[in-house]
Amino acid sequence: MKFFTTSLLLVFISFMTTGQENLPKGLTDKEKEGYEHYILNYEYGDKGIQPPATPPRTPAEFEETGGIIITWTSYQAELREIVRHAKLRVPVYIIADYPSSVQSYLNQGDVDMENITILQINFNSVWVRDFGPQSTYLAGTDELAFVDWIYNRPYRPDDNMIPMNLANHFDIPLYQMTTNPNRLVATGGNFVVDGHGSAMSSKLILTENPGLTEDQVDEIIYNYLGIDRYIKMEELPYDNISHIDMHMKLLDEETLLVGEFPQGVSDGPYIENNLDYLLNTYNTCYDRGYDVVRIPMVPSSGGNYPPNSSYRTYTNSLIINDLVLVPSYHNTTLNQQAISIYEQAMPGYEIVGINMENVIGASGAIHCITREIAATDPIFISHAPLREIEDYYQDYLVEATIRNVSGLTSASVFYRTGTEGDFTEMAMEHQGNDLYTAHIPAQACNATVQYYLSATNANKTITKPFTGASGAWTFDLGGEAVNFNASETVAGIDEDIVFHYLGCLEAEDITEAVWNFGEGAHPQTAAGIDDVTVTYDTPGYKTITLSIDGEELVREDYVSITDIQTYELTVSVEGEGETSPAAGTYNYEEGSEITLSAEAAPGWTFEEWQIVTDEDMVYDQNEIAVTINANINAKAVFTETGTSVSDWQNQFLFDIFPNPARNRFNVVMTPTPGPVSIEVFNTTGQRVFHDTVLVKYWDQQFSVDLSDESTGIYFVKVSWEAGSKTRKVILQ
Repeated sequence: MKFFTTSLLLVFISFMTTGQENLPKGLTDKEKEGYEHYILNYEYGDKGIQPPATPPRTPAEFEETGGIIITWTSYQAELREIVRHAKLRVPVYIIADYPSSVQSYLNQGDVDMENITILQINFNSVWVRDFGPQSTYLAGTDELAFVDWIYNRPYRPDDNMIPMNLANHFDIPLYQMTTNPNRLVATGGNFVVDGHGSAMSSKLILTENPGLTEDQVDEIIYNYLGIDRYIKMEELPYDNISHIDMHMKLLDEETLLVGEFPQGVSDGPYIENNLDYLLNTYNTCYDRGYDVVRIPMVPSSGGNYPPNSSYRTYTNSLIINDLVLVPSYHNTTLNQQAISIYEQAMPGYEIVGINMENVIGASGAIHCITREIAATDPIFISHAPLREIEDYYQDYLVEATIRNVSGLTSASVFYRTGTEGDFTEMAMEHQGNDLYTAHIPAQACNATVQYYLSATNANKTITKPFTGASGAWTFDLGGEAVNFNASETVAGIDEDIVFHYLGCLEAEDITEAVWNFGEGAHPQTAAGIDDVTVTYDTPGYKTITLSIDGEELVREDYVSITDIQTYELTVSVEGEGETSPAAGTYNYEEGSEITLSAEAAPGWTFEEWQIVTDEDMVYDQNEIAVTINANINAKAVFTETGTSVSDWQNQFLFDIFPNPARNRFNVVMTPTPGPVSIEVFNTTGQRVFHDTVLVKYWDQQFSVDLSDESTGIYFVKVSWEAGSKTRKVILQ
């Protein structure tokens, strides 16, 4: 099929000459005059054209891409940078009036012609996203086909003909929504799909088709594109074109990238309302909640937002297999932050910024001036990534729908424990009806597991996530380490299950814990049982309860009460403050764990715990974990500070660690009387965190969670009765 040629091809197709202008993405004054008549009456193409016999599947942008289309007119410097990077992944098709001029301009910028095809076809504007062909896969064959709609811009007839002309050139079936009763006005920038039959648009799709009910719009979209869930959100007042790609993008089936204005600014409240509506009304194709990644909207150099500036957005990006082209603007700090957000949300992808400052004034960026063509012979992989594992001591089932019309030669799961090292490959079993399964072996509790899927046919291998090992899914296993400091013999318990938990306890937590699983069994050190409790009931029965993932296994043994040993802990206090436990004497059974802690009263400082036992003990002055295996005397020592308020102001110190940080960091402060306010502000001055705390002793730590915030620079302000101090923190 000539669609995938990698050599320069100059195709001269005879059309009436049409000049190009630097037409905006929005309506010109002339188009505004003729807009209403055009929206209601304009038709073209063969009368009575029908949709596919069976609704097709429309692939998502994050699926495999087979090529990229651009129309070469205005913004040539920006187009050249797109071509420079895109041609390294897929064939690039440039629609142009003067092929030799395009080639010369590319060569001047050190962009050679390999993997570039120039097509001489009439067109009107650069906004190929809106009028270019929408790729679909025909049901039963997965043959690549194009779908065409009526472009919502009057007086751009050549743009409207691009899908037909490209379908003819590539010999691809074309289905047109351009004549009644299937006539639909639409734009590619207002159409986001997940590859599983769901699409999102603003309600512009209803506004521009006033002769159709919403049900009729949905029916046309379903018949031509296979979309059976069409989500429509309110139009925004300030983006001028009401295209969803100006503030929202699907990075995968379950991840939404959403633009974020400062609170209450510009379209910010309307975007938040749309997002709330979406999250509260719809789930993903895997019937789970969407993950939302926020990315800042960019103000003008004077600090203005729409309607007083252009709509500078980072969501108007383009995904080309394992490459993402992201718009950049005049603000280098926010540009770097945007790149970091994409890198974190799309691990393994190459993220490249391209300056769109000269383009955005016309209400568009990278996504608006490109149009992807889906790959031929698609391998479709649908899998809900593992998130939470409850039965972590059992194998982890991986299920996926994997489909390829020409037939698969293999399907595999690659997994590893931890985030480094080689992956282990496991063949997936075909269960019929495109369902494939495999079981990742159970791992130790609290482990981290990474995995990805791979499917191969005679022509290629596709991984999911697309970046494979470098973008593998990650899930963490549960399990709590417990202490069991006694020798016990427990029979009748599933040996395999208990052995699975070996290693969950830290070695220093085990003093004498031996489990014997009956006659002839090899004793094992207990190292991972969820919970063990031993209670003594008169007249002398000891009950052992072993809990594994919430399932309790109970054994009762007779034991003499005289066999029970107890130990004493005596706590005393010197000075003013509080301890836990309070001053007094307590009895504990051998192996019991307690925690000693102390808090000084205002004007006092906690100095140390003084511990007396029959053996040496290592302890922290502020908080001590003690295992009772000997009688202990513990004394908390406090001294009066007598420090004045002015001294506190001069001596007050605080630090942040780690810095740079990922999502969370700690604020560490010196003691100070009265409440202390911790506030965190972003670079626009918006407060994103606030808490009030009491700092009672040295090096007291307070956690700050900014998981919902974007990467970048933030300012931490700590205020107390006598003053305030501010430090910078960087989120990566």
